[in-house]
Amino acid sequence: MRQNDKIEKWLEDNSFTDYMQKRTIEIFNYILNNYPYDPKYEELDEYFDRDDRYVAPLVDYLVYRLHLAKLKRNSKKRREGIWWVFVQVILLGEYVECFAEEFNRLLPELRISIIPMLHTEYVRTKNN
Repeated sequence: MRQNDKIEKWLEDNSFTDYMQKRTIEIFNYILNNYPYDPKYEELDEYFDRDDRYVAPLVDYLVYRLHLAKLKRNSKKRREGIWWVFVQVILLGEYVECFAEEFNRLLPELRISIIPMLHTEYVRTKNN
């Protein structure tokens, strides 16, 4: 079964989606309060606030951070890095929809990274 088919099947499970929402809120708060400040991202975000042309470098940086996180050997750091990118996308909010063409490079890959990670956690908590 292809990865996207598995994801669609998992998303049909209401208890999994409830877990996903709860866990996302927990991680969102954790990342905002505990993750180190990233001056490069903040600089790009500030430029983007002033000029929409900076959306491409901002998305490029997020893609870079996602790839960097996926390459980490330490699973905790890998998960935190992926979550960090996800939280930044959440914080960008409506810009993700306004600049959908630019974010299309990031969102499918982020989805394929986040949802299986969440499902693994969900199965682990269900089995305990």
